[in-house]
Amino acid sequence: MDTNRLHDSFGMIRTKSQLSIGTIALMILLPIVVAATWFGRGLYDRLFILEGQVVAVNATANDRTGRFVFPSGEEIKADLKAGVSSQFVVGKTGEGSVDVTVDGIPGGEVGYVTSRNGMIIFTIDEDSVFFSQVSL
Repeated sequence: MDTNRLHDSFGMIRTKSQLSIGTIALMILLPIVVAATWFGRGLYDRLFILEGQVVAVNATANDRTGRFVFPSGEEIKADLKAGVSSQFVVGKTGEGSVDVTVDGIPGGEVGYVTSRNGMIIFTIDEDSVFFSQVSL
């Protein structure tokens, strides 16, 4: 009988040991899973929510040159044929209005960007520039 009790107590020790190893494994794996999920969500946003995508549209009958300076200092220069659009990617926009210049003539500040934006669209008209955002 003492042999069975001795065997049972070793079984309890083994079970508690397995439980603590499982807890340690969970404590290690849980932050890894959370980090991978966070990274995956950011990648998904970049690919499918069009974050950082900028489209410049020339809605005139003449060729135009546009320059767009974001609050972060990042700059886009675009040579646009009449009635054509071009697509660009902006890494960091900063927060504030975008400074626009068309054909060397300052067009003022348009729109308002933040650290997270949907697709940004600049439409160059005969006498003004329009700012739009696509939010999904």
